[in-house]
Amino acid sequence: MSYYRFIDNGQGPTKLFVGGIHGHEGGTTVDFFKSLSKKDFSNGKIFIYNFDNSKYISTLKKEYYQTKIGKYIINLIKKHKPDFYTELHCYNIKNYKKLISQNRRENQGVPPLIELENHVLISSVSPLIRTKYFKRETICKTLEIPCFSKNNINKYFIKDLSLNTYLNILKLIANSYNRKDFENKMINSYPKQVELAIKYSNEIFGKDHPPF
Repeated sequence: MSYYRFIDNGQGPTKLFVGGIHGHEGGTTVDFFKSLSKKDFSNGKIFIYNFDNSKYISTLKKEYYQTKIGKYIINLIKKHKPDFYTELHCYNIKNYKKLISQNRRENQGVPPLIELENHVLISSVSPLIRTKYFKRETICKTLEIPCFSKNNINKYFIKDLSLNTYLNILKLIANSYNRKDFENKMINSYPKQVELAIKYSNEIFGKDHPPF
């Protein structure tokens, strides 16, 4: 489950991808990383880390960044200074409605996640690190897919559709050259979701912040 990969595609943006951030998510996210080939990435330096199982602590809590993995991720961010930072997560399908609920702002102080399609969700990263460790122009994204098990695959969603959507959005980020390129691809693929992302970004970070 622990997995590291470095891809040198020459001069270009630095991209940092992390998975297995808490709990047992690494068992789901590692397969996506392994399925990517060098040609799926734009020019630049790409760093991929997937972590072993750990205690589940929300990245919305300061406590998380005091854990071994939390500290390690912050050190990776400081070391690589990525232009693109992407967290791969998975979630229990029972929490789907909570994650996309407007009550999330009141309960946890952050906007709801946005569904792209097929139960695949997207958002920014934790505000605890977004404004502290990244430039305004950095593309910071959290991707969420249901954690698959034999008991929930057929009952709640079509597995293959979720997998394809998750892999496609991951490849979209991997193959984007810069913020403008990423924004154009997102607008073309998910215009309504982009509108929501801009709205949420303005509400939490202010209008001077990049839209998503």
